Amino acid sequence: MSENARIKPPYDPAAIEPERQAAWVGRGDFDAPAPPADGERGVYVKSSSPFTSGNLHMGHVRDYTIGDAYARFQRARGRDVLMGFGFDAFGLPAELAAIERQIPAAEWVEQCGERMLGQMKRLGYSFDYDRVFYSSDESQYRWSQWLFLTLYDMGLIYLDDATVDWCDTCQTTLATIQVEEGGTCWRCHNEVRLIRQPTWFLKITPYLEENDANMALLEQQPWDELALATQRYILGRADGVEIDLDGPDGTLTVFTPHRDAAGLASFVLLSPRHPEVDAWIGDEAVRAELEQLRSGGWERSARDAKAVPVVDTGRAIPGPDGTELPVLVSPLVDARFGPTATLGIPLVDEADRDIAERFPGRIPDQPEEDASPPSAPVEGARETKRYRANDFSISRQRSWGTPIPIIHCPDCGPVPVPESDLPVVLPRDLVATGEGNPLAERPDFVDVECPKCGTPAKRETDTLDCHFDALFLWVPATVPPEDRATQMFTHPESKKWLPAERLVAGGDSGGFVFDQRIVTKALRDHGEFAYMTAGEPFEGCLFHEMVIADGRKMSKHLGNVVDPDALVEEFGADTVRVAVLWAAGPAKALNWSDAAIRFANKFLRGFWTYAHDRFVELEGAKHDPEKAAETEQQREKLRGWCENGLARIAADTADLQMHKSIRNLTRLFERIQQYEQQLKKRGQLDKADAEALVVAILLLAQALQPFAPHTAERILIDSGRFASDDLPGVWPDAAAIPVAVDDAMAGAAS
Repeated sequence: MSENARIKPPYDPAAIEPERQAAWVGRGDFDAPAPPADGERGVYVKSSSPFTSGNLHMGHVRDYTIGDAYARFQRARGRDVLMGFGFDAFGLPAELAAIERQIPAAEWVEQCGERMLGQMKRLGYSFDYDRVFYSSDESQYRWSQWLFLTLYDMGLIYLDDATVDWCDTCQTTLATIQVEEGGTCWRCHNEVRLIRQPTWFLKITPYLEENDANMALLEQQPWDELALATQRYILGRADGVEIDLDGPDGTLTVFTPHRDAAGLASFVLLSPRHPEVDAWIGDEAVRAELEQLRSGGWERSARDAKAVPVVDTGRAIPGPDGTELPVLVSPLVDARFGPTATLGIPLVDEADRDIAERFPGRIPDQPEEDASPPSAPVEGARETKRYRANDFSISRQRSWGTPIPIIHCPDCGPVPVPESDLPVVLPRDLVATGEGNPLAERPDFVDVECPKCGTPAKRETDTLDCHFDALFLWVPATVPPEDRATQMFTHPESKKWLPAERLVAGGDSGGFVFDQRIVTKALRDHGEFAYMTAGEPFEGCLFHEMVIADGRKMSKHLGNVVDPDALVEEFGADTVRVAVLWAAGPAKALNWSDAAIRFANKFLRGFWTYAHDRFVELEGAKHDPEKAAETEQQREKLRGWCENGLARIAADTADLQMHKSIRNLTRLFERIQQYEQQLKKRGQLDKADAEALVVAILLLAQALQPFAPHTAERILIDSGRFASDDLPGVWPDAAAIPVAVDDAMAGAAS
């Protein structure tokens, strides 16, 4: 072997990956670019904000690998890219973990955050790590408190003694989206019930129609169908008609989704939250029954029409045809149409039929179900709609959360904390026990003077649910850290990044996104986000399904948890990245198996070996001009294959269909190998053909960069045609493949 002979290095991810990661940090590849003078928009890729309650799991790996591949792809296309995220550090997951370990929640959050950041860096994710934040930092939750006060001043936050979802195990109220199907708590999975108590609410109803109207806009933007479907479901739009019924105490407007059957109504059903419901309760026994329902008599397990509580007011109202219709009260109305009044039409509505059967004699018997009801529209009925989505509770009886900036004064009532006094600081030495609310037992926190009259008063001891903190978790990454203390919602640089070009999140994130859309509109109207005229925080949104194993959700007690650290240790980060992307499209659940890892490892090792072998062969290849001229057509065909393959990869990656991108990468690799095989049938490759082959390999390596960046970059550097400082490069162009003999030889000589 000569001194200058090329040595073929083995594929060793444990050596390659740390070396490339150090190079990225040294070059500052992932630092947010400075805003250009011309005001051109950048690409902001917003990934999920993880709870700091353990390690990264495979669901996180799927989420961040999709987002990272898109971010790297856009950088290669010459776009300014910000890939930012922060930790959703408040809330029950962190508090319960801290209670289990008997340490302050802040300490647990810091441990988890550092561990998760290490995992992210080891997987090669291109976040701007200088912009990472924790929602539990005082500098961060100061803005949660500012947002609370701003929305409070706008009339969008209010205190109400209302029915809320309550988990006895976690000893806290829950937002509706935190109650799983079947009526269980999202955290502990135990049964949830309803209780009555003072609670802070976020008022979203003023913006429901705009969220609804903007669905047409989102459908024209890169929102995937799962993301759109969750927004429609949460909105809960029901189209129908409304009719005014004249009762003894005034007019009652009633709704029905059954336009052509409104005249067949047998009863009226009121929501217990209807603003006029109390006027229909005259009998004290009925009032007591209603209060029992409001204060917890309705269990989550009884939410179907056959079991849900129904209170008979004992009163009636003339229907559209003058027939007296019994007036009933039931929360079933809320679950279907929001806090309204509806016509009960058992002839055409199964839920109404179930209710009617519970009141024989009070509600007339109904014909057999197979009887076809006559058409009975009501003259003068007005086309309208109702929304199931409604105001939701944002306060919790927990200690690990943003303190609510309200002081309760015996003379003045609830008084907002002056903005100049923010943040209201959570005691740093607070240790939760899991029983009650420790904040209420801290005089140094609770006892204050009323800022309005100076009378001794008490701080609010409920904290904000982490769902409230999440309402603006997409904003901080767009603001330079040094300016967040004063310009969180008004920094000029945010205009470069907002609205975010892509949100990548799990399929269970619909509620967060729905409410983030609401708050964006509120802050647009308040002035901070006036430049986002549509009031939409995300131009594009991809919701992916979860990662499962053996057809079931990953769980420690099932013994089917896959540890990403162990996979990276054994196979390398790039293998894990490619496996996660290849295994399933984002709209499908990823049923993890070793087959994905085997495929990814085989592909990367095979490409690595093939590339380095061809680099060596090019050096020893001989050139025959006449022979090379005869194979020009094959080089032209190779260029066409690369052109088509790269176009497909680019289109799929732009659509975040990374599983298709990986498949097209492997197909292009097969085509490149096919080119070589066809030529070798004619004998040894001419140097011109070998040069075209190497160029095609390098194009493939460039296209591989978003998905397996460590491996791809090392191949490019090992080719001798790229210096470390030249990377990351631009998106590959198949025109680089030399077809003419002179072009090929010029490339080989260089």
